[in-house]
Amino acid sequence: MIRQILKYGKIYTAIEHAEKGVFNLLQLRKKKHEFVISKNKQTDRFDILLEELKGQKHLFLILNDAQILSKKVASISNNEKVLIRNAFPTITLTDFYYEVYQNTDHSFVCIARKKHIDKVINTYQQKGISVIDFSLGNLVLQNLQPFVENKTLFSSNAAVKFDTKAICSIEKASSSGKNYSINDLQVADTEILPLAGIICYYTKNKASIRHTELKKRYFHKRFFNLSLQTGLSFFLGLLLINFFFFSSYRNRVNTITGELQLSETYKNQLHKLQEEVTQKKHLVASVQSASNSKLSLYIDELGISTPQTILLSQFYYQPIVGIQKKDNPISFKKNQIIVKGISKENEDFSNWISLLEQKKWVKNISIHAYGKGKKTTRIAVFKFIITTHD
Repeated sequence: MIRQILKYGKIYTAIEHAEKGVFNLLQLRKKKHEFVISKNKQTDRFDILLEELKGQKHLFLILNDAQILSKKVASISNNEKVLIRNAFPTITLTDFYYEVYQNTDHSFVCIARKKHIDKVINTYQQKGISVIDFSLGNLVLQNLQPFVENKTLFSSNAAVKFDTKAICSIEKASSSGKNYSINDLQVADTEILPLAGIICYYTKNKASIRHTELKKRYFHKRFFNLSLQTGLSFFLGLLLINFFFFSSYRNRVNTITGELQLSETYKNQLHKLQEEVTQKKHLVASVQSASNSKLSLYIDELGISTPQTILLSQFYYQPIVGIQKKDNPISFKKNQIIVKGISKENEDFSNWISLLEQKKWVKNISIHAYGKGKKTTRIAVFKFIITTHD
C-alpha cells in the first residue's frame, strides 16, 4: 500500500476519448480503504480537459472514438495474432495496436493505428502528464465484472452484456443517461469506462501491449523527481543548520567584542565571521535559485530520454571548482552538469548523446570517459559534461 502511494499518490484519473470529440473524465481519491469521486467532467474541448487535469501527473487512457475498429469473432485459437488475422485479414499488424478479450465461445478484437495512439499519448506527455496505460474500445469493462450486478452496462457508445463469468456481448448503442452504483460509487454511463480504467491500473491488471513500456517511463520520471526533491531538501537542511550555527557563533563574538571594548583583534575576527556568514547566505541563495530554475527540466529530460540499457549513478549540477580550503570562498562551474553511469550498449549510448545534443538548452557535450569496467562484462563506465546555455 505504501509503495503504491509513493508511486501513484492517492489520486487516480482515467479519461475516455469518446466519439464526436467528447472527453469523459473521472478522478477518484483513495481515502482510507475506499475510493471516493473527487472529480468528473464531460467536455468536447481539450483545453478545458487540461485545465481539469492541472497538477495531475498520471492517468489511464481509453481510446473509444472513430479511430478504433472492433470485431467479434469465434474463439478458434488462444493465439492473439491468429484471432486478429481472422478478424482483420488485410491489415499490416506492425502498424496497429491491438487488444483481445476472449470468453468461452467468442473473442472481441479491437485495433487502432499506432500513429494515432502515439500522437495522443505524446500530447499528454508534452503537458507533463504520464499515460500509465491505455485500452481500446469497450474491452476495459472486463475489470468491472466482479463488481457489477447488472446483466447489461451502457457505456458512451455501447451496450455490454455480462453472463456469470465474462462479457458475452458488445453492441453499438447510444448513451442511455443511466446511473449505476458500483461498489458504492455512483457513476453515470459515460463514466463507466474511466472507472474500469482506474481499477485496471490500481489493481495492476495488464491492459495493453505497451503496459510495461509506459509504466517504466513514468517510474523513471517519478524516481528522478523524488530523488531530486529529497536531495535538495537534505542539502538545504544541512545548509540551514550550518547557517544557524554560524549565526549563533556570531552573536557570541558580538557579546565578547562589546565586553572587551571592540578591540582590533576581535574586530578582525568578527569581520571574518561576517564574511563566512555572507558566503553561506550566497550559497543558500544559489541552491534556492537552482531549485527554482530550469534544473527540474534538465533532470526530467535526462531521465525520460535515458535508454533502458543505461543506468545513471551520479549527477552533479554546477560542480565545485578545485579543492576547498578553510579561508577560500566556494566557487562553482556555472552552466555545467556532470553525468556519470554505466552503459550496456555502445550504440544506445551514442544515440542518447546525439539526442541530448539536439536539446535547445544544451550548448555542448564533452565526453571525459567511456570504457569497460570488468573485462568479463560488456558494461562500460562513462562520464560526460553538459554545458547549458544559461
